[in-house]
Amino acid sequence: MTSLSLPQIYLEMDKYGNIIRIGNSRGLIIPSSILKELSLKEKDEVVFSTKEGALHVRKLEPYTGPFTGLFADLPHTVPGEPDPWEGKTTAEIMEEYRGGSGSRPIPEW
Repeated sequence: MTSLSLPQIYLEMDKYGNIIRIGNSRGLIIPSSILKELSLKEKDEVVFSTKEGALHVRKLEPYTGPFTGLFADLPHTVPGEPDPWEGKTTAEIMEEYRGGSGSRPIPEW
């Protein structure tokens, strides 16, 4: 079986559109192939920026909190529980551990 692969120039073809009126603003119709490529769907938030005369649009990923992804297993306090670090700064906690005077066990992450 023979497969056909197109040169990169054909895969990155320019798309054309028009500026349209939306109330007192203006908008763009984004081709579906670009929406799919960027995983954009209706109601997604985007960030616009310009550089060297070009408009850049990127999807704004929602903030899901500090304990997600790689940090999901880190210990964290639940609202209403006492702060295990007693309000100390990171530098104060590290100094406590380095000096050997820490009364808390080192967390098992």
